[in-house]
Amino acid sequence: MTTIKFPITYQSIELPSYNPNIIRAMLGLKVVEKIITQLPKDQLLIKMQAASCNPSDIAFIQGGYNIYKPLPCVPGFEGTGIIVEVGEALDRVEWLGKRVSCFTQENGDGTWAEYLVSPTDQIIQVDDTLTIDQAACFFINPFTAFGLFEIAQQHACEAIIINAAGSRVADFLFAMAKKHGIKAIGIVRKQQTLETLLQKGFDAVILSTDESFEANLKTVLQSFESCVAYDAVAGEQTGQIANCLPANSEIVVYGGLSGQPVSGINPMQLIFKNIIVSGFNLNQWMEYTDIEAFNKVKNSLTAMITSGEVQIPINISVKIHDVVKGMRQYLGSMSEGKMLIHF
Repeated sequence: MTTIKFPITYQSIELPSYNPNIIRAMLGLKVVEKIITQLPKDQLLIKMQAASCNPSDIAFIQGGYNIYKPLPCVPGFEGTGIIVEVGEALDRVEWLGKRVSCFTQENGDGTWAEYLVSPTDQIIQVDDTLTIDQAACFFINPFTAFGLFEIAQQHACEAIIINAAGSRVADFLFAMAKKHGIKAIGIVRKQQTLETLLQKGFDAVILSTDESFEANLKTVLQSFESCVAYDAVAGEQTGQIANCLPANSEIVVYGGLSGQPVSGINPMQLIFKNIIVSGFNLNQWMEYTDIEAFNKVKNSLTAMITSGEVQIPINISVKIHDVVKGMRQYLGSMSEGKMLIHF
């Protein structure tokens, strides 16, 4: 592989300012030229092939995520590429030329750029059988689902409830539940998504927009002794779900698609039914998972994808100059698949 000569000039998407209005936040994004003058001795230079746009990226550019970077900055928490240069303190044989999936939430620039400078602990080498599209989405959703499902296993629960069950995390949770003989109950907003999930094999699917939502959920859950509920929506739905859970259950909040604070939880549920309300942070899960265990998880998730057991659908693919156009479409069709930026 040819040695990279610095400085290098490349294109990236830049966020000049946060804006809670998503349309204004998107319109503020612009393509700029940036320069890398030298590579820090303990860092890797990745030539990006593709980067994903996740709900967390949408929240980030609005200033509604729990990560705030000095502005202007390059957004993007996830992507894939090839390591094309290695800092002098690192082993070139070990790293140079490797395909990687990357995940970054530090203060530096993100993945929405032709190049990414990354430490070694924010990338994982990916199997050659993974396509570029699958590798670009390999970090956040699959590993989040695995970490979440570990909670269900710790509870030895009979069923899991998945709010926003048309999501990519939900795809992996459903596959894991099926493999372990655990019932899967989905909560969605649209009738069409409900029908799709029932055809897929969900044991029950409930519309959150139905006037009888809570009553319907209670009816479905009355036959179970304990459950774990996964909530990517938050707001009042966290309370609605928590209030329906059987004793000794847990609701895990791992997203905030509603943009609203958790609300409406009946304290009597917590006191007399021992309902636990918790949060899940992928970064924290990674910190507590040792390298050997993490690699086993990586291999397991890779096998699920390459075997076709779970596929991450790609709904929108755009080039760097069409990001705003792509995001407009993505906002209206998140349940249909990912948006990718190809470089």
